[in-house]
Amino acid sequence: MTRFATRLARMAAVLFVTCGAVCAQTSSAVHVENGIRAPQTTNDVKPVYPPTLKNMHIEGLVRLTAIVLPNGSVVAVEVKGGNPILVENAVKAVKAWRYAPGPNQTEEEVVLNFGAK
Repeated sequence: MTRFATRLARMAAVLFVTCGAVCAQTSSAVHVENGIRAPQTTNDVKPVYPPTLKNMHIEGLVRLTAIVLPNGSVVAVEVKGGNPILVENAVKAVKAWRYAPGPNQTEEEVVLNFGAK
């Protein structure tokens, strides 16, 4: 195994083993289509940002698309891009989000910023 692969494997293991404080910032774009405003979050769970990753300065944006049902629950999350080490925690958090009920199913663009601040 190469040195890089070994280090990457260790970082992945740390991600799965470490449970830490929540330190990520979130933003959800508001879309208006056909005069209908997209639902707003009523409960946006912050993703876990493990201290080990924070201390190693592993940070970045994770871009997602959340499929929101009319009742406000998130039924699916699609990864659009971002640091692969941070994606799992980002997806897990957004799947737990709740939006205000709306008249129809929507797709919400979500950007989570993991920063070592």
